[in-house]
Amino acid sequence: MRKKRFGRATAALLGAAAIAVSAPAVGASATTTGSPAYLQSGQQLQPGQSLTSGESSLVMQADGNLVLYLLGPDGNHGPALWSSGTYGNWGAYAYMQSDGNFVVYRHGGPSASGALWSSRTWNHPDSFVELLDGSLFVTNPHDGSGWQSHTQFQQAITPMAGLASGDVIESNSVWLVMQSDGNLVLYRKRDGAALWSTRTWNHPGATAMMDSGGSGFLGVYDWGRGWIWSNGVSGHAGATAKLQNDGNFVIYAGNGTPLWSTGTWGNW
Repeated sequence: MRKKRFGRATAALLGAAAIAVSAPAVGASATTTGSPAYLQSGQQLQPGQSLTSGESSLVMQADGNLVLYLLGPDGNHGPALWSSGTYGNWGAYAYMQSDGNFVVYRHGGPSASGALWSSRTWNHPDSFVELLDGSLFVTNPHDGSGWQSHTQFQQAITPMAGLASGDVIESNSVWLVMQSDGNLVLYRKRDGAALWSTRTWNHPGATAMMDSGGSGFLGVYDWGRGWIWSNGVSGHAGATAKLQNDGNFVIYAGNGTPLWSTGTWGNW
């Protein structure tokens, strides 16, 4: 599991759908798969530029939205994990300021009225942006404090360990994403197509969880309203979940008998 560095918080709702941009990074750190990508103090992401780490890419879109995408095997953008919500501001850019604040500005340059979004991490000089395998940070190197996107890859969904808002598990062919809108969605990597979902959108901050007793139960829990979806399975001690390379997400009993699945086998 990739650990988060700061206290857990509910990720913000993405808002309107983002428009993908395929332009390569210019002036941003080039990385190899799984390596962190950095935006150092004083550096910018102009429209069309990006940072890439593993299966994730932070893109400064031409429409003004700064978006963290999952990245497919051919470099195609999958689902968005996080965004600044600043779409509709064509020509906006992201700036890692020397005062430690990471800001999205309107086209035309910094001014009090030009800031569209910020990490609110001013007064921390030498801070930098780091993208590491789906997790985005603004880090103060002196004490480790800062800001984070609260998105990350998990190894699996298991009893006692759910998928919180912004969490992802993966196989070779698919991602299972607990979206910030409360919907648990299975996406195909090669083209980003949604293969299955719990249809539980409009419940921001909801969590996908298995029963701690390993009964085979899987549900989506809204912390204000309770259970909003479940697979209806119970009474099978030792059950486990597996996201398979054939595109199917399956709950197995302790003896290996399949109890429930998304029915998406063959979609890789």
